[in-house]
Amino acid sequence: MLSLANRSSFNTLLEAVSLNPGLDNSDLEIQAIIYMETGKPAVQVTRRRFQEQVQSYASGLLNLGLGAGDLAIIAHTQNLESIYAFWAALEIGAIPSMFPTITEKLDPEIYLRSIAELARLSEVRAILTNDEFAPLLAADMPCPVVGSGQVSQSATGVDRDSFAHHAARPDEIAFLQHSSGTTGLQKGVALSHQAVLNQIANYSQTISLNKSDVIVSWLPLYHDMGLIAGFILPLVQGIPLVLMSPFDWVQHPALLFRAIHEHQGTLCWLPNFAYNHCARRIRRRDSDKLSADTMRLFVNCSEPVYQESHQMFLERF
Repeated sequence: MLSLANRSSFNTLLEAVSLNPGLDNSDLEIQAIIYMETGKPAVQVTRRRFQEQVQSYASGLLNLGLGAGDLAIIAHTQNLESIYAFWAALEIGAIPSMFPTITEKLDPEIYLRSIAELARLSEVRAILTNDEFAPLLAADMPCPVVGSGQVSQSATGVDRDSFAHHAARPDEIAFLQHSSGTTGLQKGVALSHQAVLNQIANYSQTISLNKSDVIVSWLPLYHDMGLIAGFILPLVQGIPLVLMSPFDWVQHPALLFRAIHEHQGTLCWLPNFAYNHCARRIRRRDSDKLSADTMRLFVNCSEPVYQESHQMFLERF
């Protein structure tokens, strides 16, 4: 695992354990991601499968003309494909940036106008999204909009064994993290490989991260806590990530406790409102047979912290 003690041994995010071709067979069969949806069996992705999916997606992006230095917006519903797209962009040296898709809370006209303006100002090379969303975006964007099927078709027949990932420099931009846009057009912050690795090494020490940990998260990947702590950190550190859609969690908050119970979760980040939401919305019949005794940290993040929210959560659970 990456730590402050061995930080100098890691140069880029591409040296993450999950993508290291030098892993032996037993390491490759360890779970990298467990994706959960309400009413469906969990999808378990081993490190080997994760590596294969990322390299296949990366081959598709290369065949579509994306390469080193190209900025790619990923506007997927949060799912496994959005994860593969992000790491595939890193693999070829492109610069990914996670974006939300349209929801009932967003005005479609404002959303499309903002994305188009960002794509123009930032000289975005391509927008990667799902097939359902692609036609809506394509009508207004100043760059190509690539659907899932197009990437998949582009990767067909590619020999993954011949794939070589981009030789990134430590100071090279890894990805863009955009602000929420509350006060205007979103601002993109360029994060280098070394900056993110420094954060992961320091934060891992602060929370005493270890190989027995399991991170459980529903946080959106287009926000910094969900992107760094709830996504990049577990994949770099080689510990399991149990992931779910934020939209699924909001509608079915007991899914979080089911994930913790079934997969022995130990770490979870929750903004303050989530403590209230869980305490008020999770029915006792949906939580009575679930245990959270493997948890060692619930981390309150990203919003002002209120004692009454913690107290309500503590009393309810």
